[in-house]
Amino acid sequence: MRFFIHPLFVLTIVVAIIFAVTDFLIALMTAVILHEMAHAIVGKWLGATISRITLTPFGGALNLQTKILTTNQKCLIYLAGPVASLLFSLLFGVMVWLFPVLFMKLEYLVAANFLIGVINLIPIYPLDGGKILSQYIATKIVFISSNLFFISVLLAALIMFNWWWICFAVFMLIQINWDFKQSIYYDKFSYHGKQKTGKFVRCAVLSSSSLFSIYKMIDKKNPTEFVITDQKNQIFYESDLEHWLMGKPADTLLRQCLM
Repeated sequence: MRFFIHPLFVLTIVVAIIFAVTDFLIALMTAVILHEMAHAIVGKWLGATISRITLTPFGGALNLQTKILTTNQKCLIYLAGPVASLLFSLLFGVMVWLFPVLFMKLEYLVAANFLIGVINLIPIYPLDGGKILSQYIATKIVFISSNLFFISVLLAALIMFNWWWICFAVFMLIQINWDFKQSIYYDKFSYHGKQKTGKFVRCAVLSSSSLFSIYKMIDKKNPTEFVITDQKNQIFYESDLEHWLMGKPADTLLRQCLM
């Protein structure tokens, strides 16, 4: 597992130093890391592999490489972060209450963890609450409602000249539209109903196959497992193919992704 730092995160640190709010920033980033680690631990417990965690100015992004997860398993992973944040807020709060002299600085961690936990329970994508909701309702509805919500936040922030909320709303709008623009293959990568029955639909492919030609082999009702016959029967799954298609042209050859 690797940590990546988004360029905007570095810019946020510089701004925090300029305006002398480094104490709360450190607490907030600590809370974000604890939040993402909770996602990672539950994900690993359910059989997922965490390839990286990206730190952004307004939270973190977890990249899971996994076989097919059921809707309930995904929701457990998404819920783990907010629950952990609220529990850490409670823990640090008790420590401050019992030993105020020793743990006064932890007040920032109490507030930061509580903030991260509560905000992520809001049922708006790309927050954890929105990701849970997206498992049960149509993607288009999630996309439209999330955009409308953050456009409203942006307009309110512009009226109040609140630069933090302006940046937050703009960042979220970019994130939402990027995620859904990348999901042009959503019709087959929608894992709703693809329950983990213990059996995969197996497809044989060649390393010279294009990603799009492999994509067309995906079974819409059952998890698909791909076997690369000219690469010592190496195996990959739908989640791997989706990851490659999100970042590469559809005509990219499979062998180029394996290098």
